[in-house]
Amino acid sequence: MDSDSNLKSFWALIKPHALPRLPWLVAVILLSSVGSAGLAFALLLAKPILGVLFQGSTFNTIGLSTAGESSWLDNNLASLAQWMADATGAVDGSALPMMLAIAAVLCVMGLVSGAATYGSIVIARWIGLRLVIDLRLRLARHLMGLSVRYHGTRRFGDLLSRISADVQQTLMTVDLALKELVRNPIEALFYIVVAVIVAPQLTLAVLVAMPALALPVVLLSKRVRKGSTRSLTSLGASVQALSQMFQGVRTVKAFRAEERELASYREHNEGYLRNAMKMVRAVALTQGWTVLISLVGFALMLVGIGLLAEYTSAFEGDPGVLMVFLVAISQAYNMIKRTTNAVTRVQESMGAAARLQGILNEPVDVVESANPQPISGLGAGVRFEGMTFSYAETDRPALRHIELDIRPGEKLAIVGASGSGKSTLMDLLARFIDPTEGRITVDGVDLRDASLDDWIAQYAMVGQTPFLFHTTIGENIGYGNPNASQEEIERAARAAHIHDFILSLPQGYETDVADAGARLSGGQRQRIAIARAVLKGAPLLLLDEATSALDSESEVAVQQALDELMEGRTVVVIAHRLSTIRNADRIAVLEDGDLIELGSHSELLARDGVYARLHALQTTP
Repeated sequence: MDSDSNLKSFWALIKPHALPRLPWLVAVILLSSVGSAGLAFALLLAKPILGVLFQGSTFNTIGLSTAGESSWLDNNLASLAQWMADATGAVDGSALPMMLAIAAVLCVMGLVSGAATYGSIVIARWIGLRLVIDLRLRLARHLMGLSVRYHGTRRFGDLLSRISADVQQTLMTVDLALKELVRNPIEALFYIVVAVIVAPQLTLAVLVAMPALALPVVLLSKRVRKGSTRSLTSLGASVQALSQMFQGVRTVKAFRAEERELASYREHNEGYLRNAMKMVRAVALTQGWTVLISLVGFALMLVGIGLLAEYTSAFEGDPGVLMVFLVAISQAYNMIKRTTNAVTRVQESMGAAARLQGILNEPVDVVESANPQPISGLGAGVRFEGMTFSYAETDRPALRHIELDIRPGEKLAIVGASGSGKSTLMDLLARFIDPTEGRITVDGVDLRDASLDDWIAQYAMVGQTPFLFHTTIGENIGYGNPNASQEEIERAARAAHIHDFILSLPQGYETDVADAGARLSGGQRQRIAIARAVLKGAPLLLLDEATSALDSESEVAVQQALDELMEGRTVVVIAHRLSTIRNADRIAVLEDGDLIELGSHSELLARDGVYARLHALQTTP
């Protein structure tokens, strides 16, 4: 990715957050200017100090102008020194009044510059942190808006790395832009102005060499950007390996694969080190070149000063001119050097901005209709009409031309071998994804035209491995209905046959379930998920074989809770164990994405087809 693309990515990334804070950005620039001006123009006071100390000048004779004319500062310093002389009763020819006058000016300049510097740093840091918080929320919102199809093809560790490490890199860019890239050039400009005031010809000669400081940034910036992008990609892979190792810690230990996983993690980290060091070498070369140019430039400047002193009278009778010029030019060089270093460090962050913009450029494939139609119930039911769905990563459709109706109040089971399309059909029904052909209708309304909030309110879902949040049992049950009262939560728990167990815990409903419900058994987690579905009270129930992963004792308790939950509701259930769906009103059989059979348990057995063969495989001793 070239420099323009990186800059465009960075600007596109921060533009929505930066523009509303434009007044604050302007304030940073203005305050930085005031703070820098105070530091630079304080140098001009060195001339009268040297004149007083080494030339015996008084407040009546000292001047700042090299042309022999009194400047505004000369006149005001003289007036202030006269006031100091009257106030202190200093004798004629005393240097004290002028020193007091200069000290007073320095204190005022220090107060103003210090306050401005404080304000610029605080506001700049606030803007940077605010941008990062807003950016993380924007990324999280966008990621949550993407379909499960996107999340199914992305590595969790890489996404985590982008939201944490890449956003932090972007914060560094913003910080550098607001501090180094704003304040340093302004401060350099003021120092150059001071140098021009005291020695204009020599300053112009020195300025010719300053562009050489930018040379390494131009030559090496591409290497820095590429190295940054590669190192961040390697870091994402490293985070993914670490996340996978700990998420699957039981499996890793069960197969004594600790060393294998650690070796994989080590390999990813070594890759990160290699890519990071390529970037570091480019950065180091940039900064080394900057130091070389700075010192060579200073050496050439000294030669120029020597020539002027030898063949002209530029510095005769006024030692303050040379001192002010040298300090001003040295500070200007230092500010320009820091600016070039900051530009190099900004290049390190450009790769992060491009990676983040890559997430935000992902199109949201499940979107709310511009004019959503309200849904208040299932009405005449749900229909799949010529519905086909294909994953972008595969050539073969996961489901093909499905024609199926779900009647209000019926229990419809979906069966088939692994990979037949059962979970995809359930995801389509939940509108986690949208069909690539055909449509799904609710009471005649295409789901894509229906209000997404209204549709989600119509169903409750219980999966095979329900997810519990790291919070209390009560909050987990009330997750689908945040406004539910404690009484309603307990009523749902009773319906799910989990209330008595919860009360047996020392903290009852306030018990923290730990990560993913690690402190609970599979059956307990499942019944909490059922209680969550009960509390939602939706007319459509979607079950992804909620008992297949349980032991026999837990399965009985969960199945009893499910039977009560299904009462009076329309139910779609994915079944792996056919014994659990004998009483289903109809059974849809999928094979390789096609709906090949549909009927009741007895009807399908009588046909002696795929369902009968699956049933025989599960019932044969």
